Amino acid sequence: MPSRNPFVRLGQHPVGFWFVFTGELAERASYYGMRTLLALYMIDVLGFSEAGGTTVMKAFMAGCYLTPFVGGWVAERYLGRYRTIVYYSIPYILGHIILGAFQSRAGLFTALVLLAFGSGAIKPNTSVLMGQIYDAEKKEALMNEAFSLFYAAVNIGAAVSSFSLPLVVEAQGGRYGLALMIPAGLMAAAFGAFAFGRRWYPDEDVRRARAPKTAAQREAERRTLARIAGVFGCIAIFWLIYDQNADTWIYFAQSHTDLRLFRGVRLTSNQLQALNPVFIIVLTPVFNAIWSWAKARRGGRDVPDTRKMLFGFVIVVATSLVMAYAAWLARSGALVTVWWMVLATFAITLAELCISPVGLEFAYRQAAPGTKSVVTAAFLMMVFVGDSIGLALAPFYENGLRPFAYFGLLALVMAATSAVFVPISRGFGDER
Repeated sequence: MPSRNPFVRLGQHPVGFWFVFTGELAERASYYGMRTLLALYMIDVLGFSEAGGTTVMKAFMAGCYLTPFVGGWVAERYLGRYRTIVYYSIPYILGHIILGAFQSRAGLFTALVLLAFGSGAIKPNTSVLMGQIYDAEKKEALMNEAFSLFYAAVNIGAAVSSFSLPLVVEAQGGRYGLALMIPAGLMAAAFGAFAFGRRWYPDEDVRRARAPKTAAQREAERRTLARIAGVFGCIAIFWLIYDQNADTWIYFAQSHTDLRLFRGVRLTSNQLQALNPVFIIVLTPVFNAIWSWAKARRGGRDVPDTRKMLFGFVIVVATSLVMAYAAWLARSGALVTVWWMVLATFAITLAELCISPVGLEFAYRQAAPGTKSVVTAAFLMMVFVGDSIGLALAPFYENGLRPFAYFGLLALVMAATSAVFVPISRGFGDER
């Protein structure tokens, strides 16, 4: 049984988990550090317009969440999770090097293709590898906490790199070369962490996955995917709105806000992205305590995952309304305080903690045996779907739709999604 003492409990987690934790931390630091710089890099160095930069960002982020299907399929059928992670780290590192070394549009697009393949192929396999470690060591009781720690690793890496790399650009007089090369070193560190942990990972027999599935197995897979399709579709709309913080929120901050937090304390517009992972690190133990308290109040039954997600969807509506109101205040050209964006970032973080780590565990638990990587990839592909919708909307930002109308439209879309999700969520009651 897991100890009630959280510090003792950390020592009860499998050794292999900590290599996955460290590798994920460094990999996400490399990805989010690069992404923090990308929106302004395209404008400052490569001469993109805001609408053009938004379009490229949406296409890139969508690509990062389409390629997980490739990574999931390769892992399930041929390489296994560990070798897929290690092999696809190579193009990932190369993409970072090209982005930093060749500052041209050709270099940009070449690098983004490699980065999308590398990060996307790795993404569905790290969480599944982690789950397998707990299954193999019969420590499933610690898995809920492991997923929370795993998500914290993502955000520790994102926070450190998102705060620090814009400062490197400033220290270099606005030159991006060094700041864009640092993520290559971070990804190399991730490669090392994943590789060194090999002896503590469970063995995988991919030959069993290549064996023809019976009609009953195929039917079970179809029923699983059909059952969770409505949940996943609503999550896609969440990602449409969440990923605005990588482009339209930055451009709004750059053009319409006073970036001073306090007297003498000022953020850059792209550093605002770092607030989200900082809030996640702070709030993750708070949410763990809330869900534990709710479980005790419910007689030992967990709050259903879909109920947690519904809370998150409602918060997303409020977040979009905050951004729409801030944009309304700025409609005459006056700069509004950056605290509106701090509030919106805090709110979207609350929503994220109700949806993203919960949805990741939901996908793992709902997947039929032998399909966990593929179902996890389907969950991650919802980011692709959301960003693809965002790609269609991107040309209208500040070019047909003023910011308050753009963010107001997103609030309406999320409100409709929340209403649709209510009957869907009733199909997933107290399952654990």
